[in-house]
Amino acid sequence: MTERIALKRLTDSDLTFFEAMFRKLNAGNQKAINLNADIFIEKFYPILPALKSSPNDVIPVTLTILGPKGVGPHVISRAVTKRQAYKNWRLNGEFVRDPEDEPGRYDELLAGDLALFEFFGDPRPERVSLLLISANDPTDADLHHALAGLVPGGRKTMIELSKNELSASVGSAPAAHPVWQFTFDPQLEGALEDAASGGFDGIETLRKKANRKFSAEEISKSRRLAEEIGQDGEELAWLLLQQQKSAGTLNSIEWNSRTNAIAPYDFSVTDAAGSAILIDAKSTAGSFDRKFHISYAELLEAANHPRYDIWRIYDITHEGAKVRIAENVGSFAKTIISSLTLPDGVTADSFSISPTKLSWGVEQQIERLGSTED
Repeated sequence: MTERIALKRLTDSDLTFFEAMFRKLNAGNQKAINLNADIFIEKFYPILPALKSSPNDVIPVTLTILGPKGVGPHVISRAVTKRQAYKNWRLNGEFVRDPEDEPGRYDELLAGDLALFEFFGDPRPERVSLLLISANDPTDADLHHALAGLVPGGRKTMIELSKNELSASVGSAPAAHPVWQFTFDPQLEGALEDAASGGFDGIETLRKKANRKFSAEEISKSRRLAEEIGQDGEELAWLLLQQQKSAGTLNSIEWNSRTNAIAPYDFSVTDAAGSAILIDAKSTAGSFDRKFHISYAELLEAANHPRYDIWRIYDITHEGAKVRIAENVGSFAKTIISSLTLPDGVTADSFSISPTKLSWGVEQQIERLGSTED
């Protein structure tokens, strides 16, 4: 994935993007943050000007604002545009107002505070993450000091950064600060997901490659997130099973883990021929090739049942997910079980499995009900 990370020193004009600051500063009518063309266009989106069908085109984006003071996400819809009357590309659309449950969130921003951007989407931006870093807030002060020197003075207010450069510059930031969300590459995200489930490979990858320590709260959050993703993946799998039953591919379907949380499988179905199939859903918001965990109880069930399938549900988003199916993994389970030689009193509770060790069917798409927006 192409990295598009930029650091910008905010001006009074930029701060008018926030309604509270527009009312407070009397700094013009810009109501937007300038996106310097030497970075936003020349480095990140060089063909964007050619894609505009008219000079006043508006490119809608989902904007996730983090900070200041290290606070969590404020997600809104805004736009990237360069109208004929503008000298620069801008992030605008309308004012950013304080969230209803966070009055005064943006009241104390000052010129000279920093904005850390990450842009997502090709060939035009679709999502923007924006971290506000306040010089005067104790939560942000050290981070602001570490980053402010990277931005030259004068008219050069925006620079490009790599994840490695950013990570090297913010090494002293608190473990829970959202700046770390900008430094993680997919490999480390997968490692944290694996580590949160007790995976040895994930822990070793974080220990060797991450440039910081991880708090107990972060691991707890990752564990909770993995549980939420697992539940979401099961719900998506259930949607697909319902569709298959409606189409006549399956005669019956049952969501077993919903009524029995310790069941060594998630679903039991019978196909059109009357054959019984057990299904275990392994879910991730990441890519297909991330390792998944399987318990010893699940392996035993797979080894002893006539047919036990694993559904790999991945790339989970608000719109849906992708799925590939490894059918009848019983022989694979038997191979693992037969290879275990452990002393008395020692039990292997679970295993990390690389998807490359199984044979998978073709990729299918699962769409959430009502995921299409008006």
